[in-house]
Amino acid sequence: MFVKKLVEKASKKQHSGGIGGLRAEDVSPRLAFHYGVPADAALLAYDPLLHVLAVATRNGQIKLLGRDNTQALLQSPSPIPSKFMQFADGQGVLLSVNTQNQIEVWDIDTKRLCYLHPFEKQITAFTVLQKSFYIYAGDSFGNVSLFKLDLGQRCLVDLPYCIPFAESYGSTANGGNGVDVAFVSPQPLAESNRLLIIFRDGVMTLWDIKASRVVFVSGRTTQQQSHQEEKNVTSSCWACSKGSKVAIGYDSGDIYLWAIPDIFSAENSSSSSNPNLPLQRLNLGYKLDKVPIISLRWVPSDGKSGRLYINGFSEHAYLYQVLILNEESESRIVKMVLPITEACQGMEFVTGLSDPNKQRQTVLVLLLKSGQICLYDDSEIERYLLQSQSRSPPTLPSHSFVKQPYGDSGINVAKFYTSDRTATANEDYFSTLASKYPWLLSMKDKGQISASLSNIHKTRNLYITGHMDGTISFWDASCPLLLQIFMIKQQHEDNTSSRARITSLQFDMSSSILISGDQGGTVRVITFKKDSSDNILSILQ
Repeated sequence: MFVKKLVEKASKKQHSGGIGGLRAEDVSPRLAFHYGVPADAALLAYDPLLHVLAVATRNGQIKLLGRDNTQALLQSPSPIPSKFMQFADGQGVLLSVNTQNQIEVWDIDTKRLCYLHPFEKQITAFTVLQKSFYIYAGDSFGNVSLFKLDLGQRCLVDLPYCIPFAESYGSTANGGNGVDVAFVSPQPLAESNRLLIIFRDGVMTLWDIKASRVVFVSGRTTQQQSHQEEKNVTSSCWACSKGSKVAIGYDSGDIYLWAIPDIFSAENSSSSSNPNLPLQRLNLGYKLDKVPIISLRWVPSDGKSGRLYINGFSEHAYLYQVLILNEESESRIVKMVLPITEACQGMEFVTGLSDPNKQRQTVLVLLLKSGQICLYDDSEIERYLLQSQSRSPPTLPSHSFVKQPYGDSGINVAKFYTSDRTATANEDYFSTLASKYPWLLSMKDKGQISASLSNIHKTRNLYITGHMDGTISFWDASCPLLLQIFMIKQQHEDNTSSRARITSLQFDMSSSILISGDQGGTVRVITFKKDSSDNILSILQ
């Protein structure tokens, strides 16, 4: 907008000797490339088949991160945040539900919004049935609607099938508060035939899709027990591979495990001792501070056990824990607390997006409240939990953060230089350059290019940045994805670090001399040695 207004003013002056022939429409400033994680990140989704991680922001943007450092930024026509986001796995389609209850269908290959489906009610639950690509949407009135994703046309098709609240909730439906759908998910091993619906007040229904009837109801007395305070469901997930157990988190900090009849059980659920009582209540510390359970994820391990990932936070407290759930015994709880420094907004498990030599490495991706992304090696978490059951002292799993391209300090001044070579860059040059880029979601820091004078002169486009903390960085800007060549941390004569803001930069490509000025009034002349690889700098100040 600033550039456009500047050109408009210049165009008006062309009749009085201004810039002749240049019009406002000749300049179209736009974003050519975006690197890293955008600001105000709030939601995650992952496609395990295409290995694409989606990060949604509060202003309608969706950043896509794929293999080989591929990145793309999707921009919705309206700056509306997403509240649900899920891939149609392996199909190159991303589905997003914004806060205005519009279902967006994105084509990630063409990076465009293909379809926008308005929904008249407030969507409170959303899930995609993979392989068949049916979509279930629960609303604030307790109904569940069904859609079909048309992969050819990249659009949604309304289906006449609907699960009304009056039939799924039961005869005691009173239409009062807390009847909206909080969770809807196909039952494992019976995905095309059974659907679990959990309402906000804790009532859960197992619905037979083909017979269009309820086969199981539970949790009805949760709110009716006089000695318990009222609680609302905030999260849920299946807690076993055969669909016989579900974990539910509440805004009170409670976490219950409930039994659900699986596909191998008789349709008559009367064999259960008491379907309105949970199998187990997990006492993990959330209840004490009444920390709402925001999200739950279950990961199978050896067939007889699995790991439950629990994320809870409120305005005054937060806690992220992982525990082992055994099928045979629920008496002893083996758990660990991840030492994150701030609340977690979302989590995903990503495979094959970091080091290409470690395709099977699973990384736990945590989106923190500040928008930072924290990474844990999931195998280290599993190892810690297993060691906790033995006498050997466990080792806390290591973690790392997604590195941003310009470090932690803002840029105050920058210079751009182009080499004198006129040769056209070939594909081999860019392939070699791309192989040096650090992996964005890597658990290890990949080293930068060795600092040598030849690397500076080989660079087609050189970008030099002076930072607020007194550092100076050299970047290879031959591609939109900047690659750091090296960084200079300036020092005083007594070898103490100088953190004065860089205010001026000049660099002569032919003589390889850099002149910098800082806020304290110091001017430094920095020359680059030709015959040294250890210390290539000589500084005069």
